[in-house]
Amino acid sequence: MLVVRWMLRRPVTVLCCVVVIVLSIVGFASSTYDWGWQLLATGQDDVFRHHRWWGLITAFLAVDGGGALVFVVPFIVVVVGAAERLMGSWRTVIVYVGGSAASGLIGFALSWVESTYLGFLPLNAPSIDALSPATGVICAATAASSFASALWRRRMRLGASFFAVTFFLYSGGAGDFYSLVAVPVGLVLGFVLGGSRSGFRLVRSSHHEIRALLAAVVALSTLGPVVAALIGSGSGLLSIYGLLAVDVDHPRAALLALLPVAVGVVAAWGILRGRRAALWLAVGLFLLMSAVMVAVFVVIQPETMAIVAEESNQAVDPYIWQTLTGSALCAILPLVGAALLIALRRHVDVRTSLASARRFVIITASALTGAAVLSFVGMLSIREQFRPAIDALDLLRALPLRLVPPTFVVSDGLAFVPATRWAYVLWSLPPALLWIAVLVASCLLIFSRNSVVDDDDRLRARAILERGGGHTLSFMTTWPGNSFWFDPQTDAAVAYRVQGFVAVAVGGPFGPAYTDARVVERFVRFCGDRGWTATFYGVDDAALDSFAALRWQRLKVAEEAILRPLDWNPTGKKWQDIRTAVNKAERAGVVARWISWRQLSLPQKAQIQAISEAWVAEKNLPEMGFTLGGLDELADPSVRLMLAVDAGGSIVAVTSWLPLYGSDGGGRAPRVSGYTLDFMRRRPDAANGTMEFVIAATVEQAKADGLELLSLSGAPLANAAPESSSREASASVVAQLLDYVGRSLEPAYGFRSLLNFKKKFQPEFVPLWLIYPDTTDLPAVGAAVGRCYLPQLSVLHLSRLLRDLRPKAIPEVHRESTS
Repeated sequence: MLVVRWMLRRPVTVLCCVVVIVLSIVGFASSTYDWGWQLLATGQDDVFRHHRWWGLITAFLAVDGGGALVFVVPFIVVVVGAAERLMGSWRTVIVYVGGSAASGLIGFALSWVESTYLGFLPLNAPSIDALSPATGVICAATAASSFASALWRRRMRLGASFFAVTFFLYSGGAGDFYSLVAVPVGLVLGFVLGGSRSGFRLVRSSHHEIRALLAAVVALSTLGPVVAALIGSGSGLLSIYGLLAVDVDHPRAALLALLPVAVGVVAAWGILRGRRAALWLAVGLFLLMSAVMVAVFVVIQPETMAIVAEESNQAVDPYIWQTLTGSALCAILPLVGAALLIALRRHVDVRTSLASARRFVIITASALTGAAVLSFVGMLSIREQFRPAIDALDLLRALPLRLVPPTFVVSDGLAFVPATRWAYVLWSLPPALLWIAVLVASCLLIFSRNSVVDDDDRLRARAILERGGGHTLSFMTTWPGNSFWFDPQTDAAVAYRVQGFVAVAVGGPFGPAYTDARVVERFVRFCGDRGWTATFYGVDDAALDSFAALRWQRLKVAEEAILRPLDWNPTGKKWQDIRTAVNKAERAGVVARWISWRQLSLPQKAQIQAISEAWVAEKNLPEMGFTLGGLDELADPSVRLMLAVDAGGSIVAVTSWLPLYGSDGGGRAPRVSGYTLDFMRRRPDAANGTMEFVIAATVEQAKADGLELLSLSGAPLANAAPESSSREASASVVAQLLDYVGRSLEPAYGFRSLLNFKKKFQPEFVPLWLIYPDTTDLPAVGAAVGRCYLPQLSVLHLSRLLRDLRPKAIPEVHRESTS
């Protein structure tokens, strides 16, 4: 039944699959039995010289083999089916048929220019015979991206571009060239047919999404040679990988080339998980790929290529130039990939522990030494089994080449080759053992449970936190980026970040002994011994007594909205907005779900990611951190989510709630006494009042669970009582400056609009304080706090901020998203 329903909703996709299958089978038959009518006219000569105009359509609706048909039909089902769901059936027909024909015409024209003016440098196979359904599929994908959300718009465009570019460079067939042309053609058709025109604007991505894109770059860069090897000998500029990966005499040797590919895949996965060590592993792999291809380029001389071309009956000049150009490009592109990873390394910020890094170095160095010794001693012991005969000096000169897979070494650069079976075993065994060891070391570096720096400290701090005692920001201490100080005399700890010479603590101490004033004094002494200025950010009134003995300065930096779930009773005129929002959501069939990230299905996680990316894409400034969580922080099993789900099962809004632990009396087990709001985002098309409904549902849930407190988090640089703000501003130059900064930042971040939104819930507002030693330290402390929130702030980001701060008309609506 589900299959039938799917087919009824996607008639164009079903028709396309049927046409491709039928035309392919007819094409096989007409080729076999030599029918008079050339149904599948597939080249520019067929279309233009012989006037078989239907070839502009049929060439993109058939394949040239049964094996290709097995892969193409599922490809159409997935991609064209998704495109039809996004932009409708009639647009899909126009895009697939019209886009394929347009891509073919443009491809024919560019092929003619290439053959006429760039004949010395073939970029792809001539368009003599090309069946390419992938052209229409890619055209449909890029066109449909204009109708997708910000997240999937970017993913669809990059995915289609990566696919087309990979096959064009590593295969280089005429059909691959048409697929590459289909990318811009599909984008134009998407805009013309009514899709979003925001595609030409640089859309900001979250840290999570940038890591996903970097991981895709690394994975595709390492898997590209596999594509070239499967093709064998294509016409693309990077098809030289296919030539290197094939050993006619020893076909199984190509399996050794998969070991570096596996290391690259492991590195890509590590980058996706935020591991900085995985990024440097990928950089090292790219540099190695570049070095190998430089060696290939040096070995391949024009004279050598001329001899090879003549022996294989190929045109000499094009073959030489394509091979040399491909070798140079293969050496340059990995360097570009390494530069990209280094430039964006700030988004991959999970540090590796020193023990894990040391283990990786020891395993790799030991394997390198062992492989070198095995190669030298083993080959020297049977030196008579190599041609020509070798000595110790010959082995030393060739030793670096013996540590890479044999298929990566061009035979023209070899001083000797194995002549017997045992010689070939010693020829292949050392690099195999080396790369297996590197793969194992990489897996331990990325996947080991103790591979993250301070991971043991984080687990210890988590245990102290769960024993109870702390403040509403305490759970944020468990996030990556924080270091920990543990009080040697009591059961308490402090989480902090060092920026310059300032140690910024996340709130105050946490743990059962968090109210002990001596804990604060010992932490300040710890910072002083290291030359740091200690400061505490986000301290509430209840913890101020712990800092009284220091006689430090304090400055209000936020207003925290506190709710008491047990006293929740939304009746009366002042609760009208909340009741209206709840009733409106219930009439629309929207329901609230209290759930954790692990309980979500993959489609639900994808929906939340899309909501988050759509929110980030609207901002001209980078995503903030420190006490503002993002998508990565949702995965913690202790974090709860409150979702708004519509009648169709789609998520329209999401909030995350961080636990606040209280003691159970004996301190034996964690007890959640409340939650703090962190992540709060909704779909752009969500109805007004959706966030009010979600938060009201959370309060009802907390009341049912008997929780004591709910915090709606602080609104930075905003004041719940304007008259209080006026008194503070007149009494303090610093407070006056903060008031001005808050008003100036309102267009960019909307802190005051957020505060007004929270007032609807009639909360108790509690000030959050910045506690610092002296007024003279305030400039350095302020800069350190800013760096904690925006460690990646650049001059470009700052210029965008100043642009956003220009006065503009702001609609009278509240901003319903934070973090």
